[in-house]
Amino acid sequence: MQIKKILVAIFLNFSVVAAHAGVAMTVSFAKTDSAATVSEATKANTIESITSVVDFFNQFFSLEQTIELLVGGEDGPLYNGDGQIQLPYSFVEEIEYRFTQAQYQETGVSVSQAVADSLKHTLIHEFAHAVIHLEQIPVVGREEDAADSLASVLLIDFFAGGQEIVISAADLFDLESSDSEVVTEEDYWDEHSLDSQRFYAAMCHVYGSDPQGYADIPEQLELSAERAELCIEEYSALSRSWQQLLQPVLKAE
Repeated sequence: MQIKKILVAIFLNFSVVAAHAGVAMTVSFAKTDSAATVSEATKANTIESITSVVDFFNQFFSLEQTIELLVGGEDGPLYNGDGQIQLPYSFVEEIEYRFTQAQYQETGVSVSQAVADSLKHTLIHEFAHAVIHLEQIPVVGREEDAADSLASVLLIDFFAGGQEIVISAADLFDLESSDSEVVTEEDYWDEHSLDSQRFYAAMCHVYGSDPQGYADIPEQLELSAERAELCIEEYSALSRSWQQLLQPVLKAE
């Protein structure tokens, strides 16, 4: 069965949920014949990723405007600036291909799990853009970096195995960095940090959140002792800052 049909069947209940006040995110589906050809395990984990992230948003966030997650759009993943996050099926196919080509299962994490982890990070990243835009959350610095940091903080602080999820997402950045062997002027003025920078930042946050549990990361990444110590301070500051910034949009309980 195509991934589109599976997801539609799973998410029909969200059309009912959307009728109730206080829902942060609903899910809808584009009318398209383009459905990704991915493994059954990836299909199942895609469903799990979307449900867990949407459930999390609806449990903890209360927004003035409900955000729509459009699954199966032609563009993205992106936040369109008008209350909608778009997630194309082709993105699922693309990241499964990347992890498969890299033989990612040799790390001890299956390809389908790595895809699921990366989807969670991506959805929270786009949710960050939506919340920043719709709720006018202050951001100092590049918004793309802020969205990355919020995705890492929410995953690490609220999701079981959050650090491992972020590591998979970071490894996707690392794989994507191989697309360009030469850094161009466009890469420097782009709104995103370089993929390799996003990789190191995410791994720094993982280490900073649990320096004892992930004591091997500084050596693995050849970080200096000073930079490793800054990772701890940086993650603590990020977690504290995001908690304060999000207070107006968090449910009272």
